[in-house]
Amino acid sequence: YQDENEFGESAGVEKTLKTAAEKYADNETITALAKTVSEQWAAYQADPKGYFDSVELMELDTMIGGKGLNNPELVETLCSNSADAIDWLDEHGITLHSVSSFGGASVKRIHRPVDGDGKTVSVGSYMIPLLQENCDKAGVQTLLNTTATEILTDANGAAVGVKASGETVTVNAKAVVLATGGFGANLDMVVEYKPELKGFMTTNAAGAQGQGIEMATAIGAGTVDMDQIQIHPTVQYDSASLITEGLRGDGAVLINSEGKRFIDEVSTRDVVSAAEIAQPGSYSWLIIDQKMVDDSSVIQGYIKKGYTFEGKTYEELAEQIGVDGAALAETMNTWNGYVEAKNDPDFGRTSFADKLDTAPYYAIKVTAGVHHTMGGLKINTNTEVLNENGEIIPGLFAAGEVTGGVHGANRLGGTAVSDFVVFGRIAGAAASKYAA
Repeated sequence: YQDENEFGESAGVEKTLKTAAEKYADNETITALAKTVSEQWAAYQADPKGYFDSVELMELDTMIGGKGLNNPELVETLCSNSADAIDWLDEHGITLHSVSSFGGASVKRIHRPVDGDGKTVSVGSYMIPLLQENCDKAGVQTLLNTTATEILTDANGAAVGVKASGETVTVNAKAVVLATGGFGANLDMVVEYKPELKGFMTTNAAGAQGQGIEMATAIGAGTVDMDQIQIHPTVQYDSASLITEGLRGDGAVLINSEGKRFIDEVSTRDVVSAAEIAQPGSYSWLIIDQKMVDDSSVIQGYIKKGYTFEGKTYEELAEQIGVDGAALAETMNTWNGYVEAKNDPDFGRTSFADKLDTAPYYAIKVTAGVHHTMGGLKINTNTEVLNENGEIIPGLFAAGEVTGGVHGANRLGGTAVSDFVVFGRIAGAAASKYAA
């Protein structure tokens, strides 16, 4: 569905190729991908039809975003299966056809849902009920308030079921698939692997405790990149609620307490977070306008929850948030000029939407919080969990944030959904084949 957009991201592609050459010349995978993308880009420029993107460009973005720590085979699996994943979701009544920009991507690639009025909605609250509905139709039994505590194994060390508490349950099975998520809500575990994150808030649901990782390591599973923990730069300052990166992808900017921009807002999350933490008070204000509000039921939800400050002019908004009015007005007028010129000489942003010039204006106070744990269980491209020696643990499969190696040092915006759909499908098929 990218072809429904007009291609205007030339600067993003050029920036990525430049980064690959200047920062990752010693990384064979990134260098090889950059060579392929460079050839694809030259061919597109010679005959610019449709919207430019490729599996290799997505791989390149993912590898650069992950600082080259990613497992290249897992990255290739993720990227080469992502388009088919969108079609598969379609077949199950889950429609992600709206394409936009997200942090770390060279081009517009993120696929997201919209409501009946064409307004953007939150992907999680949209997808999960529909996935549950599909499970119910397929006759899948879901046990709620039941916490898995142990993976059962046979005499040969193969996974043959799980034990759970809450309502004490033992499930005997021919294969086990772990899709238990990361450990971003287990702040003790976060600090164990990354002490400098002590005191940070988290965007994660309470269930993201890392039990799946602990159960698997108890039977010998290996882990990778456990100290790679992502912080997200737009967490609502008072509630720890996640403010979606989609706002920045759709044109929002970040300003500090002095009323000034300080970073390319759609750079990778680690870069934006670090820049934000370096600002006075380690927070910033996310600035949006009425046009963005009209196009997004997500933003309308933030307003209803009381997260926003509002002003009829830039100066009035500045007064509401305690920022110098002249400084904010100058920043916003300058930014609107950059949008018109499609050029940001201050911070090199290459993703532009519309000017932020439709009153009234809104601001959300945000700071950085723990968001995603890139590390987890070692898997191969067939989602089989590996032990510490790299050998397959028979009957044990894993997909999503419980695994490590896909995202390296930093996950790109939107790829968590790609991750769990792509690898979840592989895990389901692989476990079924193993158990047959």
